[in-house]
Formats: sequence, C-alpha cells, structure tokens
Amino acid sequence: MAADYAKILEGITPKRMVLADGDVVMRAGDRVTAIYAVENGHVALSRYGSVVHVADPGTLFGESGLFSETNPVDAIARGPAVVSAYAQEHVLLFLRAHPEINMAFSAYLARRLNAARARIELAKLKGAEARVVAFLTQAGAAQGWIKVGQPLSHIAADIGLTHEAFYRTLRKLVDKGLLERNGRRSFWLRGE
Repeated sequence: MAADYAKILEGITPKRMVLADGDVVMRAGDRVTAIYAVENGHVALSRYGSVVHVADPGTLFGESGLFSETNPVDAIARGPAVVSAYAQEHVLLFLRAHPEINMAFSAYLARRLNAARARIELAKLKGAEARVVAFLTQAGAAQGWIKVGQPLSHIAADIGLTHEAFYRTLRKLVDKGLLERNGRRSFWLRGE
C-alpha cells in the first residue's frame, strides 16, 4: 500500500516532521491541516484516551481529514518517528486536477477500508488461537513464509489481544506443529 499512496501523492511536496516519543502530530477537535504518512517509527491514533490504531512505516493516517473540518483523533509519536504532512488544500486541489489520480486514491482508500473491516471481524472471533490463525491466514502465512512489518505487540492490539496472550498463542501453535517461525516476525502456518 505504501507504493500506492507514494505514487498518488508524488506531485505534492510534504512538510517533514521529525518527532520524539510523545510528540503530538494532531489533536482531536483541532482544525484539519494535513494528511500524514509515516516514514519511520510509529504513531498512535487515539480517541478519548483509547488507542484505535497504530500507524506504521509506509502507511497514511488522517485521510478522513480531507472531508472534515476537525481532526477526529489524537495522533502521538510512539518513540522516535518521521512523518510527512501533506497539506489538506494541496491534496484536494491535486486530486481535483487529476481525475485518474483521484480514482487511484479512491481505490487505495477502499483497500484500506476492506483491511480495517477484516481486522474488526478478526477481533470478533472467539479465542486467541482462532484470532491468531485467522490473522496469519489473512496475511498469507498459509501459503508460505511471511514477514510482518510491524511489532507483534501492535498486531496483538489490532486483533484484540494482549501482547502476552498473543505471544503465548504463537508458542502454543509452534508447539502443536501448526506454525513455524524464523526469527521474531517471520511465520509459516502449516495447517492441521
């Protein structure tokens, strides 16, 4: 997906933000000024103090700001991070001027929406093992080796598990012979 948005927004020069842990990118209720792309590090998006998403390297956040006046969430750096800010008015002008790019951006957003829906459905599954197996299957681990690009604690939160429960479940799947691991983030789901 990173290549999708990078190609789409390549005609816009972003403002680069170098952030330290805890630095604020945007606050809920503030006027929207930009959409953002994480170059390095992680940015936690929260609403009323609860984290609703962690934006990882190569992903956009704040896209809903293109169509609203105020930010719906707080966005705060989790550790050192580098973020590109694409001015709202420049993005909208660029998309209006280039219908083919506008369509590509719409397709990108549709894929993001589908991925979010899949994560929500995954979090509804009963039991940690069912959630972890479903996540690994969606990520392609049933077809061969995959390497996840985000910290395992972020994946755990995305699927509604504590990181301890997620790690225990991975270990359990390995012990059962259903999962192979190569390092911390490479997996192959062998099946039953």
